[in-house]
Parts: sequence; C-alpha cells; structure tokens
Amino acid sequence: MQKKRWIWWALGIAALLFVLLYPTMHRVREKTRELGIREVPMQVASPMEFGRRLYRHDVASPSIPTPTAGVSMPPAQVKSPAQITLASVRKVAPDRHIIKTASVTIETDDVGSTVRKAIALAKEKGGYVFGLTEEVEPTGEHSAILEIRVPADEFEEVLLAIERLGKIRSKTVRAEDVTEEFLDIQSRLTALRESEKRILKMLSEAEDLDTVMRLENELAARRSEIERFEGRLRYLKERTTFCSISLTITEFRVVATPPETWAAVKVAADAWRELV
Repeated sequence: MQKKRWIWWALGIAALLFVLLYPTMHRVREKTRELGIREVPMQVASPMEFGRRLYRHDVASPSIPTPTAGVSMPPAQVKSPAQITLASVRKVAPDRHIIKTASVTIETDDVGSTVRKAIALAKEKGGYVFGLTEEVEPTGEHSAILEIRVPADEFEEVLLAIERLGKIRSKTVRAEDVTEEFLDIQSRLTALRESEKRILKMLSEAEDLDTVMRLENELAARRSEIERFEGRLRYLKERTTFCSISLTITEFRVVATPPETWAAVKVAADAWRELV
C-alpha cells in the first residue's frame, strides 16, 4: 500500500514539472524559429562507422600530399634481382691481379716422350716453354726440368693435363694477390707524369743557367722513377697474365738388391740349414 502511494507521488511531481516548464520550452522554440535556426536531428555513428571515419582521416591527412587527377607519376626505377648481372657487379668490384705458380714432379717410363707432350700441351693452350734442362745420370737415369708459362685462364686445366702425363710425386700451387701494389704503382706513375709535365713547362720558361740545371736534374730524377715503376708494372702484368709451372720429370726407379746383400742372405740361409 505504501509502494502505490510513492508511485502516485512521483507521477504528480512529474506532471507538475511539465506544467511549469512547458511555457518556457515553447518560448525557446518560437525564438529559434524567428532567428532562422533549423533544428538538426542528432545522429550517433555506430562504432564501426566511427572506425571507418578515423581510418579515412589518417590516410588522407592534409599534411601528406596526394596525387591529383591528370598528373601521371613515373614508375620507380628499381631493378629486380634478375636484372642484376655479373657485368654490373664487376663495375663495382675491380678485377684482382693474382700471380699463380705451381711446382709439379712426375714419374714416367719415357722422359723424352713426356717432355715433348708437355711442350705441345703448353703451345696448345697459348703458352710457351722458357726453360728446359735435361740430365742423364751415369746409372742411365734420365730426368728433365721444364719451366712453362700458360695464360691465367688456362692454368688449372693445364695442371690437370700435366697430372695425366705420369705419376704425381709432388705438387705445390701458390697464389699471390698483387692488386694493391698494381694500383699503387699506377697512381704513382700518374703523379710522376704530371710532375714531369710541370718541370718541362718551368724548364721552357727558365732564363738563368742555375735554374735550368736544377730543373734538368729534377727532370732526370722523375724520369728515372717513371722508368723504374713502368718496369715493375710490366713485370706484374706479365706474371698475372701468364702463370708459371715448374715441371720435373723423372723415370721410374727400379730398386734392385745389391749383389753383396744376396750373398749375405745366401750364407745365412746355408748356415741355418746346416744347423737344422
């Protein structure tokens, strides 16, 4: 009973407030119409729509310029891995200058025939023989030493062919990188030639004898250095273009037991038989 009484009290108070506030609300509405303000219904965006609006705002931010219509943007010039060739890599990394040498000793049945085959092999690969030494021992053993030079790109192939000429007894292969020395000599030569030109110009303009003599001495010193470096550069070019192979050829050795050994063995055997 008391609960119903509270409900009637609440409804009465709500009705009283409506009666008191209605005139004020009516006057506000009329004033709004006089000022020409149109009422706009409130729209509440859903959480998904709010997220889409926020995403569009982030992407099309005013601080980031976007391409306008009618303006063509050139494609980015990016090379794919397939377009990167070995030639482009070589442009970045300079060629190395390597001196390759080898020393090989082989045994064969016929030294003379093997020597001829080795000389023919060197010529076939574009090389040459610049040294040949043959020896025949008092015991009749024949041996030979050949100094061969072959193009650098044929070095490994020639070594394999030499190994097939006989039985390998020893083999040593060495490689020396002289790229830094090669480049250093080239830069020194460039500087010395420029210095030579300057001295020649000053010499042509010199008037007194002392200056002429001093400049001539400096010019002679520069030219001496140029000749020395040019000689070293020619040597390095020759050694890196052609690789050296020292080939020693010997005959198979037949190890025979000396007669004295056989006699001693026979005496020992006879003595053993007598004891038995």
